[in-house]
Amino acid sequence: MPNKTPFEIRLELLKMAKEMLEQEYFQKVQGIDQKYGFEIEEAHRTGKPIPDRQVLPYPTESEVIKKAESLNAFVSTK
Repeated sequence: MPNKTPFEIRLELLKMAKEMLEQEYFQKVQGIDQKYGFEIEEAHRTGKPIPDRQVLPYPTESEVIKKAESLNAFVSTK
């Protein structure tokens, strides 16, 4: 395996951070969807109005960079 340049390492850390945040995002969205499904059923059963669905913001570029910096700090410690 060839040695990676610092640029390649940073790129890998950014990719890893993005994947981690996306995975966390989609897990949360799945939980929100399940909860919302139960809330809709409850509203139909009780005759109450259907509640608004919670909207979760997608991870931003700054969040990805912050996560990558955190990963880099962990990897760089001795």
